[in-house]
Amino acid sequence: MTAQSTHDAILGEGVIYFIYSFDAGRPLDVRKAADRLLRTGIAETVVSPRDGQVRVAHRYQSLAQLMRQTNLLREMSNALEERRLLRWMRRHPIWAARILARPFFRRAQRVAPRSRDSSLSETLTETLSFIERAVAEYQVVNAIQHHIEANLLRAPYLASEPYLRLRLRSAGQWLTRLNGGSVRTRGNLDEGIRADMLLLIHRSGVMQLTIALKLPDNITVSQYREMAFGSSEVVCASRVSEPVLKAAYGRHAEPHLEGEWEPGLEEGVRWRLAQHESPAAVSDLFLLYLGAVTRAIKSDPVGDWFCYPAAFIDRADCCNSEDSFKDAHENELKNAISRSIDVSEVRPEALPSMVPEDCSLTRSTSLYCNMSSSLEVRWPGSREGEFAQHLQRLVILESALLQYWQIRLLDRRVGVTDGSIRQVRELQREAIFGLREYRDSSMSFGTAMDLVERLLGEWRADRLYEHVLESIDQLQQLVVAAESKRSARRANVLAGIALIVAIFLGLPAIDDTLEIAKSVEVDGFLGVPLKPFSALASRGEQGTWIGYLVFLGAVFVCLLALTLKRGWPRTRSRRREPGIAWPLGTVRVRRRDDSQDG
Repeated sequence: MTAQSTHDAILGEGVIYFIYSFDAGRPLDVRKAADRLLRTGIAETVVSPRDGQVRVAHRYQSLAQLMRQTNLLREMSNALEERRLLRWMRRHPIWAARILARPFFRRAQRVAPRSRDSSLSETLTETLSFIERAVAEYQVVNAIQHHIEANLLRAPYLASEPYLRLRLRSAGQWLTRLNGGSVRTRGNLDEGIRADMLLLIHRSGVMQLTIALKLPDNITVSQYREMAFGSSEVVCASRVSEPVLKAAYGRHAEPHLEGEWEPGLEEGVRWRLAQHESPAAVSDLFLLYLGAVTRAIKSDPVGDWFCYPAAFIDRADCCNSEDSFKDAHENELKNAISRSIDVSEVRPEALPSMVPEDCSLTRSTSLYCNMSSSLEVRWPGSREGEFAQHLQRLVILESALLQYWQIRLLDRRVGVTDGSIRQVRELQREAIFGLREYRDSSMSFGTAMDLVERLLGEWRADRLYEHVLESIDQLQQLVVAAESKRSARRANVLAGIALIVAIFLGLPAIDDTLEIAKSVEVDGFLGVPLKPFSALASRGEQGTWIGYLVFLGAVFVCLLALTLKRGWPRTRSRRREPGIAWPLGTVRVRRRDDSQDG
């Protein structure tokens, strides 16, 4: 018996991750692709699952050089204070020569001594600490990802370096809802959120771009459902860095860009702020980064992608326990899980297929995963949610999506192959050696494996995999048949060449034939076939040449007859649209949300 709710369910804090899966259409050299993204300034850091070293973009090289110089100056300052300058100069003769050669060094000796509270050594130490903290903030996300993967995934799989993880430049987003659920007015740029961009590049060509957005605080379930889709138009304004825009649109697209450049630089680059005339979707931001990534790695345009939202509600404070929340807000919780359909309008027998069971192992949270999205709720009284805990769930979801998308990529490559033996062998090699994650799970824990297998089962990955293998086998048979046909064609060509050679070498044989026909005397019916040969023989060498030309003509006619049996090539008729286009245009139908009626 469900208790009657006296209030709306309030979701206090939460983060939603939109996991976009797509592919480059071909296998990738992950190191080369990652290096291009780092050089163009789109990516900030990269980490390999093999060793866990978080490397930074090439533009940090000047910052690393500045740190080395600052550290040397700090050592020199300490040497001056401790009267060890000569020892420092012997250790760093080149730097000592550079400093002594500068005019300001001599002037600096005449400057009044600084107080002990603001010594040069302390200032340089603070500068070094600031640089180290700033760089560490960029590295920490990839470091957490690797730490989680090292615990969840098998060591041999990670050692093979099947993928690389990158952190891209973030973007700014202003949602239509403010904290508390109120609607943002036009021009209000308060409470902007940062969209963290995380990219995974797999060697098969599959890539995953995860966009992390913090949800507004204290919103209702209906307001959450408005933002639970990648296609939901909930973004009023966007802020994107110049390297991403240049990579996506090129250097000469600035006059066509929306918005204006902000004054000054941030993180060493310019930023463009655009307030949208009509609300945009998170998928629009994905498409922007998709274009930037594919252009940077010189990949073909991608036309197919899939969005999987994973929401984490870290605080639900309207009730004091899990049981009271479920009793008071049973339908609202189910609506949050299903996202698109109000469960009160669903038949009871159809509800179990729409609302999955709770697959969380702990009492502090509930986790609901289906083929289109996942939702985790942290109940009152439990420890607050952390970013690392979110990433632990995301690694499992990404693994399932990675396996499924590899099979889809292979299926699409089978459909567009040109039938050459080389491509078929590549597909066979990829089907045998490339789908390691699918045939042999990379997970170390059974619970994670169960969740991955459950999602793959809902996506019917096993059927798709069998279809791919069957298609490759049939394609192999077609290639063998085509190769046999080509072999027969080559044999016919060789026979034709032999015939041509025989023709050119057959002139003496024709002369001998005519000599024999001239000497043979046969009357009656048996002599009829010899009359043409006798007539040619009586004309001497001219008759031999005429006979040779007649023989050539007969061979040409036979070859022409064999060629015509294959049929004339069919000309494609021009495809015409049925009917005529109405000059006043056509009728467009738009679906209206029932909640907007009235």
